[in-house]
Amino acid sequence: MMGSLFALGSAFFWAGAVILFKKSGETFSPISLNIYKSIVGLLLVSATMLLLGIPFFPEQPLNSWLLLSLSGFLGITLADLFFFMALNRLGAGMAAIVECLYLPCVLFFSFVLLDEHLGPGGITGGLLVLAAVLVGSFQKKDLTLTPGLAPASRVPAIIAGVFAMIFLALGIVIIKEILTHTDVFWATLVQLGAAIVTLMILVICHPGRKRFLSELKWSRSWLVALPASICGNYIALVLWVAGMKYTTASRAAILNQMSTIFIFILAAVFLKEKITVNKGVAIFMAISGALLTIFT
Repeated sequence: MMGSLFALGSAFFWAGAVILFKKSGETFSPISLNIYKSIVGLLLVSATMLLLGIPFFPEQPLNSWLLLSLSGFLGITLADLFFFMALNRLGAGMAAIVECLYLPCVLFFSFVLLDEHLGPGGITGGLLVLAAVLVGSFQKKDLTLTPGLAPASRVPAIIAGVFAMIFLALGIVIIKEILTHTDVFWATLVQLGAAIVTLMILVICHPGRKRFLSELKWSRSWLVALPASICGNYIALVLWVAGMKYTTASRAAILNQMSTIFIFILAAVFLKEKITVNKGVAIFMAISGALLTIFT
């Protein structure tokens, strides 16, 4: 139960972060935004570990350090980089549909690498959540591209989104067994540290490095990027890792997929977007699927 609640909480805070990240994407490039949110996450996780007395260098085998670092590279450096590329180019509806790939990717990797199997209740719950996202996202005006963007950019943006979901799923599944004997905050710290190192190497080698570094300087954009980073790369990230630690990868993935449904709800509350009939049906389906997943 605890792991399911963590996974559900991660979905909620990630939904709030996505709404803010969409706004941040207007002034930050994907690389700069990824670096910024990772640094914020690292500082907050480090402060939390100091307060809780969690050691920064525990006695862990080299394999744990390497796998967690690989997870950070796949799940933060690459996955978030491709996700922001897709988010900047696709409309909300199309981006949500692409995000649906996260669930089947986790199910596939957890079956191949962890030999996990879902029961009838979990399968039904997963299908309900997945169907809910598709139903809620299917709205003609939402399936358009970002205004001013050429239609030809749709395919590269979708491909970027697909890669984001593959890297995200693989990045979390490969550390599932390690999480059983490691602290959640320490595991998150190693992931973020690896992500920042690899992102900085990417920036140094990139011809546009001056532009990326200049985007990280203080500006009014921080007023949106900072709360987005706190929600997405601190609270949601820690809960995401905790959910994977305390429940099965398959069950956590189903509940993580609820983030899109939470986006519908938060957009209605804070952005005054109308809850259409299909979104109302989607919310009911998703909540039913989540409850079925948690209690079976």
